[in-house]
Order: sequence, then C-alpha cells, then structure tokens
Amino acid sequence: MVKKLIAVGAALAGVLLCAQVHADDTLAIVVGKSSSIDSLSAADLQKIFKGEKSKAPDGSKVVVVMRDTGSPERDAALAGIYKMSEAEYNKYFLQATFTGAVQAAPKALSSGAAIKQFVSSTAGGIGYVKSSEIDDSVKVVKVDGKAPTDGDYPIKIGGK
Repeated sequence: MVKKLIAVGAALAGVLLCAQVHADDTLAIVVGKSSSIDSLSAADLQKIFKGEKSKAPDGSKVVVVMRDTGSPERDAALAGIYKMSEAEYNKYFLQATFTGAVQAAPKALSSGAAIKQFVSSTAGGIGYVKSSEIDDSVKVVKVDGKAPTDGDYPIKIGGK
C-alpha cells in the first residue's frame, strides 16, 4: 500500500512538473491593458522589435523592451522574433543606430516583473515574458492569431 502511494505521489509530481515546464515554454508578447494591439503577424512583430516599424497598426507609437543578455527569454526572443543570434542582434543595432535607421536598441530589463511594470506604465510599451508570468497587469498579444497557450504558438523558450 505504501509503495502504491509513493508511486502515485511520484506520478503526480511528474505531471505537475511537466505542467510547469509546459507553462514556461512559450514567450508571451505583452502590452499595457489600454493598448489597442490585440494581435500581430509574426512579420509585423519582427519589424516592431527591430525598429523597422515604430508604430502599432492603429498609428500609435511603440516602445520595445527586452530581457537582459543571457536570459532564456531573451534567447527565445532572438530566435523566435528577431531570427538572429546575440552577436547578429548587436551588429544589427550598432549598424542601424550608426546609419540613423533607429535611435537605439531596445531597453533591456532584468526580470519579467520589470517588463510587465514597464509596458503597463509606458504608453506604447511592448515586451515579452514567460507565459507563466502573465497576470492581469498586462494584455497578451496574439501572434499570427495564436495565443501562447496554443500548441502551435510560434515563439518557444529553449527551442522546444
């Protein structure tokens, strides 16, 4: 009987662990609750994050914020949004800043909480957090019509 209880407990722990890993394996694009942005194509999202588009579809200005270098979320954004490595990102923004194509690279913050605070308090703020960090302080933006909870959502953490 004790062995069965241990086995059931271990199985339950495994299911809960898998649920947490699954919840963290997507990157949610977030904006302030009053933002008019509800959904973006992957192409428009990339243009906004690269500074090629400085306005949302409704014409309002956007302000991009990223996670700091070395975070899994930043790596996922580089792979899933920018389609670049860290070195390519740095080179891109150095060149784009030098030529005047953009004013500066996106601001980098150290946590999902800081990103949520930024987008909720900055007009036009847009950034990303782990799906597990979503709360009612921000609005989640669909990418290509898909939410982070959809199985075919395009931006994954860790290339899963």
